Amino acid sequence: MTSQSQKFWKETPLANVAALVAKYRGYAQDGDSMADMYNEDADDAHKAIVLFRQSDCEGLAKHINRMDTSPREDLVEAFWFDCGNTFVEDNLGYVMSQSWIDWQNEKNVAV
Repeated sequence: MTSQSQKFWKETPLANVAALVAKYRGYAQDGDSMADMYNEDADDAHKAIVLFRQSDCEGLAKHINRMDTSPREDLVEAFWFDCGNTFVEDNLGYVMSQSWIDWQNEKNVAV
């Protein structure tokens, strides 16, 4: 029998994290001098998905903490959208500012 925790790690759609991988791959396809960097960022985001699916919370948090600042922030935000604020705080160790959360809520209402 699969526990709720196991279902969370295996079945939670990571649509925003996957979209981030695709975004970085798209940037890399432009073929400019930063293509290698964008591919590395995509690889890092993809590795985060793999670690998440393996229920490796500690490995995921360590991996994210070692990333470059900008893609790390993008990835934490993507996990916030996919898994929620509690997941990001409790498992990744990041606290989103209330002003950022309010801004996201305002954007969602305006859509």
